[in-house]
Amino acid sequence: AVAAAMAAHAASAPVQLAGTRALERLCNGHAANVHLLLETGALSSVLASMERFPCEEGLLGLGCMVIRNATACDAKCQAKVAQLGGIQAALQAISANSAEVSVQDAGLRALRELAAYDSSNQDEIVRGGGVQLTLRAAERHADVPSIQVLACGVLRNLTAMSAQHQEAVLSHGGAEAVLRAMGGHPESSVVQQAGCWALFCLCVHNTESQRLLAAGGSVEAALGAMNRHRCDAKVQEAACWLLKELAAQIGDASATQAAQRAAATHGASPAVRTAAEGA
Repeated sequence: AVAAAMAAHAASAPVQLAGTRALERLCNGHAANVHLLLETGALSSVLASMERFPCEEGLLGLGCMVIRNATACDAKCQAKVAQLGGIQAALQAISANSAEVSVQDAGLRALRELAAYDSSNQDEIVRGGGVQLTLRAAERHADVPSIQVLACGVLRNLTAMSAQHQEAVLSHGGAEAVLRAMGGHPESSVVQQAGCWALFCLCVHNTESQRLLAAGGSVEAALGAMNRHRCDAKVQEAACWLLKELAAQIGDASATQAAQRAAATHGASPAVRTAAEGA
């Protein structure tokens, strides 16, 4: 019924907004509704409305959340959303509304889910300028912690499986952007955690990237995060994995000592103990 109303009143922005809002609510955390969204063509209606009304901030934000909710359901849904044009819709929304925090937030959430564990989607996002748009969002909204976390999440998911994407992100200043996010929000544990994971994925299994990150201050950023958030197991875990990847570039015992302290402090956490081994 919602999709039919949207199709019958395609030129009405209020109808498109109301329909997209209804679909976002119906699909949020509801797998069966997500499958109906894809099978009935309702997602195509949302994507069409996003294309028709590229400056309707509310509509675009909700549309990106529909994309995000559908993508997060499972791998098949993720592939279907991309096939229908979800990546391009999210990129266009981010590109056309760079000043609007809510659209940047929703668009980055969509890209983060679309990029997760899917090399084809990662390739399409990179080809479509997703790296540059993500970095622009982080720069323009440097004072918004949630945008920094989401931008780090997009970069993490784009680079974890590809040396080529690691190099692409680094060439556009991605490491510096992550370090600025961490430096700009030192008291935010979620920013520190997201930043450490992004830096880890930027250099994992890549000796040249490891060298560049170590020279650029990533070791100091990780150690600072660990020292400032000693009681946060998630920060300790992420930082330990980063330090472990950069171990060959570290010339003193500071990383080893920090990892040992993390393991001692969080001895009940298998994740922290595993991360600390060999750091």
